[in-house]
Amino acid sequence: MKHPYLIAFLSILFCCSLNSQSDLIGNWYLDHVVKDGVTYPNYFNDMTIFDIEFTNEPGTLSDSFEFSMGHGCEASQGFYTINSDEITISGITTVSFDCSTQAHSQYNTLFFDEFDYDNSSNGSMHGYVISGNTNDEVLTLTNLSGNSLVYKKQQPQGILVSTWWLYQIDIPGNPVINIPETESPNIMFTNNIYPLNPFTPEAHGSGQCNGFFSTYFVSFNGANNISFSNFGQTLIDCFFSPFELVYFQTLSEPSTNFFEFEIVNNGETLILTDLLGTRLIFGDETLSTGDKVTESATISLKQNPIENQIKLLYNEKLLLKDIKYTIYTINGKRIISEALNRDSINASNLNSGVYFISFSENNTIISTLKFVKK
Repeated sequence: MKHPYLIAFLSILFCCSLNSQSDLIGNWYLDHVVKDGVTYPNYFNDMTIFDIEFTNEPGTLSDSFEFSMGHGCEASQGFYTINSDEITISGITTVSFDCSTQAHSQYNTLFFDEFDYDNSSNGSMHGYVISGNTNDEVLTLTNLSGNSLVYKKQQPQGILVSTWWLYQIDIPGNPVINIPETESPNIMFTNNIYPLNPFTPEAHGSGQCNGFFSTYFVSFNGANNISFSNFGQTLIDCFFSPFELVYFQTLSEPSTNFFEFEIVNNGETLILTDLLGTRLIFGDETLSTGDKVTESATISLKQNPIENQIKLLYNEKLLLKDIKYTIYTINGKRIISEALNRDSINASNLNSGVYFISFSENNTIISTLKFVKK
């Protein structure tokens, strides 16, 4: 008489397991990592997407299914087994690419340490919960340390590695400095690697009169952090600017230029806060109502260091604009200034050393790069 009840009970368990797996199947995009109570949002969606796909394809292990995922520098695949509230990950194989120089490398490490937490021959175990509505579902994986990986069906909006336009400078105890709409100071975070420091990517941008160059490092230790180094700028006299000196000093001061950062307003606003509480507030487009990010901001170097030619990468429409370039020594002395009308610049007359090249449109600097002449 007991057998029918046992069969019914096992049928319920099997049904629930299938329903749980059915809810899980498909692509999920990493939204944030929670470690030791601190939330670290995924601000690196222009890289290989931090995503995971659970399938119903049988794995090689008993009662297992296949999954695959990308996580910044790497891609992994393996198997998972599931019951009503737990997933066990096992058999992970990873294709690795060198990303130690990239802005997102530390985030890749932060993520994978929690995903593969306590990995052993029995696999890595995660509790899981799916919440929300059909279009706003949230998948939370929680490992044995209590840290969580939170996924959504939609990709997060914030992207750090792009061009950001300065809107405000907020110094505690002082009036807020609002940037005039006629100006477009900016900072561009890139994945280009500084040749004199092969483990740090480059950032560059402009104030009102001058351009600047820097390297930066992203870290995650109790907050989302950015630090700057190797800061240099052109030295055009800019005594009339109400904001450039403060902007450059905030980015370059070695004792304070360690920033917490966050991207808010659905990815439209970047806030950098230094150790003294000064906030640099950026937007994802220029303040001028008709001005968007121009093609001119996409200038980059094909190679660095250079030999006798500075070879450039840019949109062909750039040549239709009134763009000029100026080359400076590392001390800010101007060497040459000419119209940009080709994708390479003769540098055979330059001595070996480090130089700036600034690009301007209508007498406004829109990009500054640093290069090394062999």
